[in-house]
Amino acid sequence: MYKQVIFMFFAISAIFAISSCSQKEKSEEKRSGYLTLNISQSATLKSEVEPEDFILRISAVNTEIRKGRIGDLPEQIKLPAGSYTIEVFSTEFSDPKFEKPYYYGKTTVVIDPDVTKEASLVCSLANAGIKVVWASEFSERYSTYQAQINCNEGYLNYSSTETRTGYFLPGTVSISIMADGLTINGGSITLAAQDLVTAYLQIKNTKSGELTFTISIDNSVNEREIEIIVDPDDDDDNDIADQPNSQENPYTVAQAIARQSLNETGVWVMGYIVGSKPSSGHDFKEGPWQASNIVLADDITETDSWNCIFVMLPSSGSTRTNLNLVDNPENLSRKVIIRGNLGTYHDRSGLRNVAGGAANYSFID
Repeated sequence: MYKQVIFMFFAISAIFAISSCSQKEKSEEKRSGYLTLNISQSATLKSEVEPEDFILRISAVNTEIRKGRIGDLPEQIKLPAGSYTIEVFSTEFSDPKFEKPYYYGKTTVVIDPDVTKEASLVCSLANAGIKVVWASEFSERYSTYQAQINCNEGYLNYSSTETRTGYFLPGTVSISIMADGLTINGGSITLAAQDLVTAYLQIKNTKSGELTFTISIDNSVNEREIEIIVDPDDDDDNDIADQPNSQENPYTVAQAIARQSLNETGVWVMGYIVGSKPSSGHDFKEGPWQASNIVLADDITETDSWNCIFVMLPSSGSTRTNLNLVDNPENLSRKVIIRGNLGTYHDRSGLRNVAGGAANYSFID
């Protein structure tokens, strides 16, 4: 069980200057104070990182002043009078990793000459963990199977024998299940800091990708159990096979995402226009938008790029002229059906090679 670790930081004033010092030296000395680190561990930390191995970073006006392992720092750190941001963290963490809990704390302290200051900082789990548990039916039905969990920063692959916990930054992650060449959309999970999620993957006679949540809360972490129910006899792919894709029976965005690896051509996809990919990054809500693409989602309020289809609009023709948001901002939130080829676009699920004629799209108003 993960617990919080508390570090106490005390800002202590500088010692008065010795009488033999020059007036200038006295002035400089009086403009400084000391930051004294008193570390107390209030609970057991479930991590291979010992408190003295945590990293301390001191910054002023977004400029790093001091950084180092706490165990290697002096008992007193001399700092010029001023305001400082104090950060403590267990490790550098930016993309998903297995068995990498990330503890972080931040506070602000003001160092004043000849004035004793006291500041406290709580360092707690700042990322979220996901563990995947497979039902025995998977090994009985499939020769190979794995799950991939995606987020904005990257992804982790969970093999059928993976027992480790993967850690992700807070946000929404999406789950894809691959079993003997079949790709099933496992839905999405919204993670908060301190969440520890166990995803139970089971085979039942319910619609593929259905999620049920059981949430229990401990003192310092939010433990959640999520059941992802997969029925190979009644999944999205088989439903689609029974009713061939057409303009009258288009893929939803979720279905199109699940079938990306099949590289199908000439398929119809239906969704709400929720934005456009900007020139950098994937924040399709903020912009500035580009006329070269639009982003579709099943939910008109969707904000997670991994739950969307990025549509490459043609360089010319009525499809681009009438669909792009730069020239048609009123199209935002409109529902549309578009025909193209499934394939990755801008590192996300995509619909490429959309033709330029009006016969390749239609609005659903």
